[in-house]
Amino acid sequence: MIIELADIEAPLALFAEGIAGRYFHIVPSSEFAGRRAQLDPEQSALTRDTLYLPERLDAPDAAAYRVLALQQLGHREFGTFRFSLETALARVPGLDRERALLPGARASDYERFCQCFDEPGLASRLLHLCERVRVDTLLVQHYPGAGRHLRRYHDHLLRHEQLDPVTDGAGALHALDCLALGCDTATLEALDETRVVSACARIIAGIRSAPGDVHDAAAASAELVALIEPLLRRRSAELPMLLDEELNGPANWMQREARLEDWREDLATIEQNLLAIDLLEGDEALAGDAEGLQEGELRPEDTHLAALQQDRDTLARRIDMERSAIRDALGKEHPNARSFRYDEWDYLNRSYLRRWCRLFEERLEPDPDQDLEPLMALMRRHRPRVQKQLELIRPLGYQRVHRVADGDELDFNAVIQARQDQRAGQSPDDRVYSRRERVHRDVCAAFLLDLSASTDDPVVKVEPVYPPEDDDEIPNLRDPYGAAAAPPKKPEPEPRRIIDVQRDAMLIMSAGLEGLGDSYGIYGFSGYGHDCVEFFVAKEPDERFSRATLAAIAGMKPKRSTRMGPAIRHGVRKLIESGSALKVLIILSDGFPQDSDYGPERGSHEYGVQDTARALQEAHDKGVETFCLTVDRSGHDYLRRMCPDARYLVIEEIEDLPEALTKVYRTLTG
Repeated sequence: MIIELADIEAPLALFAEGIAGRYFHIVPSSEFAGRRAQLDPEQSALTRDTLYLPERLDAPDAAAYRVLALQQLGHREFGTFRFSLETALARVPGLDRERALLPGARASDYERFCQCFDEPGLASRLLHLCERVRVDTLLVQHYPGAGRHLRRYHDHLLRHEQLDPVTDGAGALHALDCLALGCDTATLEALDETRVVSACARIIAGIRSAPGDVHDAAAASAELVALIEPLLRRRSAELPMLLDEELNGPANWMQREARLEDWREDLATIEQNLLAIDLLEGDEALAGDAEGLQEGELRPEDTHLAALQQDRDTLARRIDMERSAIRDALGKEHPNARSFRYDEWDYLNRSYLRRWCRLFEERLEPDPDQDLEPLMALMRRHRPRVQKQLELIRPLGYQRVHRVADGDELDFNAVIQARQDQRAGQSPDDRVYSRRERVHRDVCAAFLLDLSASTDDPVVKVEPVYPPEDDDEIPNLRDPYGAAAAPPKKPEPEPRRIIDVQRDAMLIMSAGLEGLGDSYGIYGFSGYGHDCVEFFVAKEPDERFSRATLAAIAGMKPKRSTRMGPAIRHGVRKLIESGSALKVLIILSDGFPQDSDYGPERGSHEYGVQDTARALQEAHDKGVETFCLTVDRSGHDYLRRMCPDARYLVIEEIEDLPEALTKVYRTLTG
């Protein structure tokens, strides 16, 4: 049966988090294509914070996805990426050290190990096969419950393998793949004409009986290379392509990232030595103490300072280049984010692109340089006025609740119904009273702030100042007396930006909502591309407003593009999870939705408008009240097509935004 990754992505992420103790994004393998580390869409791989799995899988059940995820997490848990070439050279006999150093320092230790052999592609394939067998064995030992799922998935794969006579190197490799899946050794030996399958089976069995570490797997792969390599030389015309994705795959880049940590430690050691030399040379007392250092410890006279500094600079440059290469290959890391996938409405084909957009939700990082006192003063200044306006919608009355077991009055309709039931021979309902209860507001609001790059624009356009046309009025800068007589110019204050007004509006609104008692969340959204929509959390509905909330709102800054559809769908999801009776979504934006791939044509905005309109319609169908506020004076053109009737407002003067926001909230929740 065919299993879709999109159907089990959320529980699979919880499973991976439970195993690893940290969150991993679950991403289809196809999204890895196009980067330097290519990945076959049918394969799976683990990177720093992401599990890449096939979009669909032919498997007996959904547990096969858990097997793939567990295998990738096993590589991290059991030290696959801690492979060291120096350790391998010491523990694997017969390796050529000179050939291992040929690829250069920036090649991974995996690549350099494989270059020790005449067939690097063959060595890479066998190394990863042995490591996969080792990790599978350790997984069954550490997680016994996974054993039956692993065997069932391997049996399913074996049923699709065709067992042919083993006559050459390609056949021997296929037999090895079957052995790794648990195929019966006697069956393969009966088909073997090369007489290497028995020896290969003993090596695989040795890994299973004593898994050891990754260097033991490397030693086993070297033995397999010695068995298979002669067959390839003898029948090279039948050799298939062996340079598979493993040679430049995610495992190599993960190993290079692990090695990067070792380089950082080496750099820290060099810097400590340089600091020690400076202290010893600058302090005679320390220099005197240095004469008593034991043999083998750092001595200033034994260290060439210039050479040590050159080593430090060289290693620092190498670390920077390696970090850039890893980031280019593995993509941007989202260490503190969780990811979600959402459909997108393709109005051109009148259908949804299923799970097309990936949204990363992360906490807003406070700006450490932001002075919070002016923002707190702003809240204190506007709180009384805003609270007075919002208190107009506070319910002060009572409502009568009918059919209760005790109350202050009889519910005559309930009494009549009870009498009828009694006459009909049925048990009457004893809830025949009514009582007055105070009405409580059950409201949850979500405020979405557009954090696109355009919000960095000033509220009031500053006209450029040109020099006067009369040359006599231009001061002579070479006249020292005239220059001295001219008063110094005062620094002009920074212009007020759109993001500043949006941020202040949310602070003023928060001051009023805290007094009203409604739950509310404050979020920002931006991103670039369908696979990187960013959703920033400043405050969740169940959190109280605090200084940390204030710092998070102060940390809102202009980011990149405006892909509204996924942000709206995620905001609706949060509102539904709140369980409140009345759910309100208010969007603050400065323009129409646009992004790099928001539609087939870059310059056309209709695709984004239609997807946003569909997202707002989906929110309405789920019982969420929506409203769009924009400071784009040309917003009438697209808002009337994007938003429901009377559910949008164009702010002519951006400074009126806080007042308009309060009125909109009163209208939606009053």
